[in-house]
Amino acid sequence: MKIREMILITLSAGVLLFAGCGAGQKDIAKEEGDPYVTASLFCDVNFWEPPSWSTGEGTITGDITEKTGLALDITVPPQNADAQLSLMLLNDELPDIISLTDETTISQLITSGKVWNLEEFLKKYCPDSHLLKSFPEDIKKELIKRDGGWYAYPSHMNSQDSRKIWKPSSKFYEDWTNYNDNNAVIWNRELLRKAGLTIEDVQTEEQVLAAWEQVKNMHLDVGGEAVIPLLVDGKGYSDPTVKFLEYTFGAERVDENGNYRDILLQPEAKHALLFLNEAIRKGYASPEQLTYENAKIKTLMAKGNVFCFIGNVANSGIDYTEWVSSGPIFSSGGETPVLGKNLRAPTGWLGTFISKDCSHPAQVAAWLDYMSSDDGLLFWSFGYEGSDYHLDDQGYVVQTEKGEKASLDYGQTGQGAWWMFDNFSWERSVLPEPEKGSSTEAEKEIFTAYGSHERTAGYDESLLPLTAEDIPPESEEGILDAKIREYEKEQIPRIVLAESREEAEARYTEMTETLNRMGIDSLDAYKNEIYQKNCREYGKSIEKINVTVQ
Repeated sequence: MKIREMILITLSAGVLLFAGCGAGQKDIAKEEGDPYVTASLFCDVNFWEPPSWSTGEGTITGDITEKTGLALDITVPPQNADAQLSLMLLNDELPDIISLTDETTISQLITSGKVWNLEEFLKKYCPDSHLLKSFPEDIKKELIKRDGGWYAYPSHMNSQDSRKIWKPSSKFYEDWTNYNDNNAVIWNRELLRKAGLTIEDVQTEEQVLAAWEQVKNMHLDVGGEAVIPLLVDGKGYSDPTVKFLEYTFGAERVDENGNYRDILLQPEAKHALLFLNEAIRKGYASPEQLTYENAKIKTLMAKGNVFCFIGNVANSGIDYTEWVSSGPIFSSGGETPVLGKNLRAPTGWLGTFISKDCSHPAQVAAWLDYMSSDDGLLFWSFGYEGSDYHLDDQGYVVQTEKGEKASLDYGQTGQGAWWMFDNFSWERSVLPEPEKGSSTEAEKEIFTAYGSHERTAGYDESLLPLTAEDIPPESEEGILDAKIREYEKEQIPRIVLAESREEAEARYTEMTETLNRMGIDSLDAYKNEIYQKNCREYGKSIEKINVTVQ
């Protein structure tokens, strides 16, 4: 049965079907004398803003509690989440539910033996769960390969097997699946117009620098606030901003001989750092931006006085209709832009684990089952039928203006807040192709502009040694890898904040020389063995596209 048909049948009955064990576990809580129980949830995504959990009727969180018998006490440390969780592990004080992005911390958690294998957990506490019957096999296979068992529920599922369960509703969503990337360069439509520029005027490296210079010299303002020519992605810029620039200038993690090589040692990556250094030196982006929290980035983007943003667009909080992406920034050296995509079944950006010391395992199992089910996904993603969304004549979900606002304000409403259960395949199976000029269409165009560009060359990044399984953190190579990554993280701001190009180049040279002394050649050789093994296993390899740099 098609998912949209299932939704129609479910809703036409006037009720949401309970997940495999949800209703029963709610009854368990009541039998114990309380309408619900409370479990602790720990998450290491420091920019996540979960709502305060209300058990009131007619609220997203309250109705989740009504369906599962569970309320949540949520902790999101603003910093050092990995250290806090390590201390909890040491003291045997794990939260009931743990949602993590950090691979090293995930490895430590699994190695500790203190989290449930989900197959065992669900068979014991929710034997009728849909997760035991229809979880995508290719994703489970990769999770078992990574962790030695099925311990994590992964976020943002999107794989060949998941798309068999939840088929894309249109080619629009097929293209979104194939070309989506969160990191992008985007331009404020209104400020482009005020500057007398079009998207065709900001295609090349030289054009981009000239546009920033022009806007700087025009002294534009919005509501009394001076226009910012360039905004980078705050204190986390060294990942999304630098990564985008590395890719758009053609940096890859293989050398001209087809062997693995640290991306920062690639000349194209040096080009990216020097480009960002020039932008800061010339006053297009202030050095203070490198210290901004994500909340500050969202505030600035909402004011309308940012001309250009480079970073993680998915976490920028923007109205997509007000922005446009130029796709790649074409290097002055003529290098081909590249995009590394993980084409293997994903193991999730965020993984959710259940502690073996969980105080209320039956209710947590009901919650896990419900939140990942079609019914649960429909409810917490889109809210209440009639007010937050309706179904079109084909059974697809159409959000109302109220529903769209509630999703954007997820920290208050709880609607769309539960990233650990985000399921791209499901979402793209229940949504219709959007209308021209809609926010969804604008969003898709922004997220796919880079990857779908005819000059962008894609490659399978999953072949590279990316996981803690590949490089165990407690191994000699894992320890060295952690030291090198930390050192590189320290050096990037030194390079981009240099007061001259000559100083930036000197600091880059100093960094590479230090990396050589630290043993990066031997580490890269170790990673290359893993890469070559992956190439043989999957019958693919990564082509080195940009061999020379002018």
